[in-house]
Amino acid sequence: MSLHFYLFDVNHGQSAAVLLPNNRWCIFDAGCSSELSPTLYIKALEERRNSMLFPIPLRNFKPFTFLKATISHLHGDHLSDYQNMFLILPEFFRTVVYDAEYLTDVYSSSARESWDTISGFCRDHSNQYGTAVAIPDFGNVTVIERWLSVSVARALGGSANSRVNNASIITRISCYGNSILLCGDMETEAWEFVLNTAVDKEVWRSLVSNIDVLVVPHHGHSAGYSVDLMNLAKPSVVLVSVESKDEHVDSRYSSEAVKGIPVNGRTYKSITTRMKGTIHFEIKAPVFPGLIGLRTWHGL
Repeated sequence: MSLHFYLFDVNHGQSAAVLLPNNRWCIFDAGCSSELSPTLYIKALEERRNSMLFPIPLRNFKPFTFLKATISHLHGDHLSDYQNMFLILPEFFRTVVYDAEYLTDVYSSSARESWDTISGFCRDHSNQYGTAVAIPDFGNVTVIERWLSVSVARALGGSANSRVNNASIITRISCYGNSILLCGDMETEAWEFVLNTAVDKEVWRSLVSNIDVLVVPHHGHSAGYSVDLMNLAKPSVVLVSVESKDEHVDSRYSSEAVKGIPVNGRTYKSITTRMKGTIHFEIKAPVFPGLIGLRTWHGL
C-alpha cells in the first residue's frame, strides 16, 4: 500500500492532493488553470481505476467523492476550481472561519475578475456545509491542521493581502515515517508570531518540525520566507507551486537550509511546477513495521 502526493501545475494558483493507502482522496486547495482541473483529473483517474476493477457496471456503485477537502484561505487562485470540487461532494470540508472584515480584505486584495468566484464559494459553502468540525478516518495516515483566527491575523497588521494570507490553514501529513507540510500563503510575520510569540507556540513548533517535503508558503516568494520555519523543518526538499513566468522564487529555498534529495543521479533541493509541471511522488509502505517508507518520484 502506498500514499501518492500530487502538487498540480495550475500556473497562477495552488492545488495539492493525496491518494491515501486506503484508496481515498483528500484535496488541499482548488486552484486550476485553463488546461487542468485537478478535481476532474482525480475523478477521471478514479473512474478509470474502477472500470478496471469492475468492468461490468454495478447498479449501486457509489460515485467518487473526496474524503476531505481543505481550502487554506479565500484568495481566488486557491479556490478557482471550487465548483467542480463541490460537485464531487467532499465528505469532510475545512476552510477559514471568515467574518465581514476578512471578506472585505479578500475582495480588496483580489482581482475584480475573481470576485464572482469568491462570492460564489462563500454562498455554496454556507449552503452545503455547517460549522461543525469532524475528523475523518485517514487510516494509517495522520493529517493535522492549524491556523490563526482571522482576528489574530488582522492584529498582526500589514496589507489586506497579508491579513488574508496570514489566516491560511497549515496542514501536516505524516505517513510511513515521512512528513509533508503544506503552508498555504502564510507570510513571514505570521510565522514569526506562531513560532516565537503565540501562547501555543510549542504546538506550532512541533507541527512544523522535521519535515521531509515542504510545500513552501506563498508560492515561494520572499514575503513568506521564514528562517525560523526552515530551521525547524529542516526539509529534505521543497516544492513550489509557481506560474510559468514568475521569477520570484526566493533563492534561499535552494540554500544549505534544504538537505536535498538524489533522483536519477541528480540532487534536487527545490522543485517547482514552473520547471517540472505537476509534481508526483509515492511513499511505499515499508517491508517491516517501524521502518521508513521509501519515496519514489515520478517524472523527474
